[in-house]
This record gives sequence, structure tokens and C-alpha cells, in this order.
Amino acid sequence: MTLIFKDLGPQVSWTTVFLVEYGGPILITLLLILFRKQVYGENPDFSFNQKLLIGMCLGHYMKRELETLFVHKFSNDTMPLFNIFKNSIHYWILNGWAAMYFIIHPKYTAPAWGNDTIFTVFAVVFTIFELLNLMAHITLSNLRKPGTTQRGIPKGWGFDLVSCANYFYEAMAWTTFAIQSQALGAYLFLLLSAYQMTVWAIKKHQRYKKEFEDYPRGRKAMWPFIL
Repeated sequence: MTLIFKDLGPQVSWTTVFLVEYGGPILITLLLILFRKQVYGENPDFSFNQKLLIGMCLGHYMKRELETLFVHKFSNDTMPLFNIFKNSIHYWILNGWAAMYFIIHPKYTAPAWGNDTIFTVFAVVFTIFELLNLMAHITLSNLRKPGTTQRGIPKGWGFDLVSCANYFYEAMAWTTFAIQSQALGAYLFLLLSAYQMTVWAIKKHQRYKKEFEDYPRGRKAMWPFIL
């Protein structure tokens, strides 16, 4: 028998990584609001759509922080320390800065096709996708017994259509956010996030099919009826 050992360097817990990742956009958004005068040179009242978008962003990441603490169960205890910097770039820079910097900007203007009622509808749709994403995470968490890596076949809450309903709902939430904000940074964050989640979903879908002989053949990886 040959044992191959690879030193992955300093490790950090998955919980810590997630808390740091999701805490970044919260911190950056709050700092941009608190120091808006210093950052932009002026600090007029926020428009109705700006208030909605700020609340949607903060609400999403506060939800993710709470899920990290009370919902998620991780198959591995730790990950390489370097990953905390690599993973944080996506959330801190693309969402916390590239999107929210321009949404909070005093000269930000809401899409011309919208009004307060339409923007409220978008915010409600966003919230629905967030709640569905939460239920998908709870479903996955309940499949894994504490202290084990045992998995089952997820069912309900969209899992009858796709293997990664949680990714689908998150992608749809950020699609809603991007359309409502019409901010280039929001679209960039959406495209990169959706691409990465699709890659993860395909890999997870393939693992499910290998692990469970009775895995439903009609399910797609992440996008219902498509992929």
C-alpha cells in the first residue's frame, strides 16, 4: 500500500469562511451608506428603489450568515486558508463593491420603465426566491445526520425538478435584483455566480446519479427542463 500525503497548508473552518465571505458585502454596503458624503461628495436622500435594493442586498447576506450558523452542515470541517481570500473576492468585490457602490451612488437613477409599485413587486419576487432558497437549504440540511457525511435524495421544494434547487433559487433572486437595479456590476455578479453555481450543480448532479441507483432520471442539474 502506498500512502500519498499532500500538505494543504494552514486550514480554516468552513463556517469561518462563509461568515467572512457573506460579511463582506454587509460591511461594505454599510460603510458606503455611513460615509456616503465622504465617498461620493454628497449625500442626498435615497430614492425608493435604492432603499429597496439596499434592503434586498443586506437581507440576503444576513440570511446567509444565519444559515451558516444554524442551518448548514459541512461534510469537511476545514478548508485551506487561501480559499478564504479567493472566495471573498467574488462577494466583497463583485457584489459589495462593483454593484452596491453604484446603487448607493447619489446620481444613481432607477430604470425608466419602473415606478414604486413595479419595484415593490420585484422586491416581493426577490423575497419569495430567498424564502424558497432557505427551504431548499433546510431540506439539504435535514438529509445529513450530524457528524456524518451521509446523504439522501432531496425531495420537494424544487428538488423534484433539479438536483440543486438552492442554486436555482439564488440565481433567480439575483436575476430579479439585476433587472430591478439595472446596474452593470449586478449583472456581472449574476453572470459569474450563475456560471459557477451551474458548474457546481453539474458535478453534484453527477455524484447523485453515481451514488443512488434509483436517482430520478428526469431531474436536471440546476435549470428546470434545460440543464
